[in-house]
Amino acid sequence: MTFDVRTLAAQRHRETQHAEVDWIMSLESARQSLKFVEIDYQSLEYLALASRSPGQFTVVVRLIYQYGKSHPHGELISDVILGYVNESPFSLSDWLDAIEYFNGWLEKNGRKIDFLPMLKYLECCIAAPDAKESGQTLGALIQDMLNVIGYEG
Repeated sequence: MTFDVRTLAAQRHRETQHAEVDWIMSLESARQSLKFVEIDYQSLEYLALASRSPGQFTVVVRLIYQYGKSHPHGELISDVILGYVNESPFSLSDWLDAIEYFNGWLEKNGRKIDFLPMLKYLECCIAAPDAKESGQTLGALIQDMLNVIGYEG
């Protein structure tokens, strides 16, 4: 399967109203950088289709790239992400919102963590008893958890 940047960019432009050129740049950058990291184009397309903006897609691609370079023989991180999504009540778009928020929170607080611990933190937040009853979006849930509990990892 090929990763058709132009067709996907045109589709995402129509769906999100973000400039097509921004989608092209983000998608092409992902295709070029992730050819050195083990990820299949179908998973990359799922992530692009679930991203609400080219910037959000770029954040996730950067995290996948960093994980792949740090763990060249580790689990396929795209499979891990999709597995967590499938086991949760939230959509892939919700997860990408939460990943983007958590990544911004880490940057704002001068912190860095590996992508897998980030995903595990998100999964733990979802599994918390209060979270299941709150009815919040995943983004709001993660925002509350980080504001109240923070991240000690």
